[in-house]
Amino acid sequence: MFKLSEFIKKGLLRAIGKIADYQIILNAAAWHEKGVLTEEDLAEISTAIGADEAAEEVVTE
Repeated sequence: MFKLSEFIKKGLLRAIGKIADYQIILNAAAWHEKGVLTEEDLAEISTAIGADEAAEEVVTE
């Protein structure tokens, strides 16, 4: 069965590192306001952004 929330979350997670973090955050916040994403979803996306930033720092050092 299709779940819009999973579809949106998966797309946002795949976008990490490909588009600016602020765009992902704003998009996720908008879906949260519409009741599609939960705070847990936002936390998962935030954690993934943090992990990507940490990986980028290791590569550049």
